[in-house]
Amino acid sequence: MKYLTLVIFCALFLASCQDNGSGAASGELESTYQDVASPDQDTAKYVPLYLHDIPSDVNAQVTEVGAYGQQMPPPLNRYEGQVLTKGIWVTEFYVDKFASRAQKMAGTGQWLQFFGDGTFKGGHWQKQTHSGVWYLNYGTEKPTLIIDSNVDNLDAWWEIHGITSSQDAMSWRRVPEAAPEFGPYRKSIMTKMMELNDLPTKEQFAGQFKF
Repeated sequence: MKYLTLVIFCALFLASCQDNGSGAASGELESTYQDVASPDQDTAKYVPLYLHDIPSDVNAQVTEVGAYGQQMPPPLNRYEGQVLTKGIWVTEFYVDKFASRAQKMAGTGQWLQFFGDGTFKGGHWQKQTHSGVWYLNYGTEKPTLIIDSNVDNLDAWWEIHGITSSQDAMSWRRVPEAAPEFGPYRKSIMTKMMELNDLPTKEQFAGQFKF
């Protein structure tokens, strides 16, 4: 267990070394602001996960806005690894007392698709906006999903708190204290993730938020 944790930390260190730190200035790249920013975004207490610049090459390891590290085969013999790679995981909603209703609506529809080779693709609604590598850490109290994206603002550690018996929904908690050197500091929030076979559409969630 300790060896796995050490390997993961080494991979994340390599990711931080690869980051070219250029960070394209606002307006130079397409941004998710154009599609999902909420009306009260300027008054937000924090910058939500769904707001970021989109790399010009969404599948490149090193981009204008970040880099990801070493690709490693995930533990597909473990339950969480098997569940994560069986479909597309979509943010249904956040539990966040600091966010307005508009901000919670804007966060819905983010998705992650995990592959058995340790890579993933991510996006919002019908658009891919980033990619990277993922790891599972079992050296923590709960299994932890580590997202290392080619958009550094999306790097995060998520505790997997629960998986339904039907394996079509999960609850995650973002853990800012787990790796203060990895990714931007973000407060802890809970999110419900649901499995879909295809990329999500706003029509699918129209009844939930009245888009």
